[in-house]
Amino acid sequence: MSLKNMAIQEVSFSLANLRKIDFKSGQSFHSKGFLPFQDLPRLAQEIGQINPQFDVLQKGVHWEIRTWVDEQADQTQEHRFTIHLAFAYPLECQRCLNQYEEVIQLTSQFVLLNEEEQVENFPLENDLEDALLNSHQFDLIELFEDEVLLSLPLIPKHPIEQCQLDIILAPGIVTQNDIYPGASETTLASENPFLRLKKLKFDA
Repeated sequence: MSLKNMAIQEVSFSLANLRKIDFKSGQSFHSKGFLPFQDLPRLAQEIGQINPQFDVLQKGVHWEIRTWVDEQADQTQEHRFTIHLAFAYPLECQRCLNQYEEVIQLTSQFVLLNEEEQVENFPLENDLEDALLNSHQFDLIELFEDEVLLSLPLIPKHPIEQCQLDIILAPGIVTQNDIYPGASETTLASENPFLRLKKLKFDA
């Protein structure tokens, strides 16, 4: 496999054009920009449920895309592209239940295949890239949204030093060890007034 010697064109895409990229044109290009969350409807809806005060007009996703063509040994060509996304997303810490922004940068690579069956049979164990269906009107906005949502942590948490720890522990939501990993019962009792009361009760 070798990279086809083709000039990469620097282009600027409008919001409308990002929803209908012609990957089948055979052209290789590089582009980057910024999309406010307001222009990413699924993300804007999710953010509105998490933090209605979050500024979806000024905050959003910095994106970059680069495409190229690989020449295969059998003289066929494989079209590939990478996207790089950088953003800060509002979440609720599951340790202290306060709002915070998770800063994320990600890079993903894709190969464009011409048949749905090829995409469906693409090896799941391939950790280097994912397969997508090639198209004359490929929706990059939808792909950006998918990648952002897939990158979010399943259990959002502040770094431990940023959490507000003066909270009442709620069963099933947060444990003592979540807040003070590895701490002894004595240490927990000295740090947490509720545990001190519990200890006094059993010592009486």
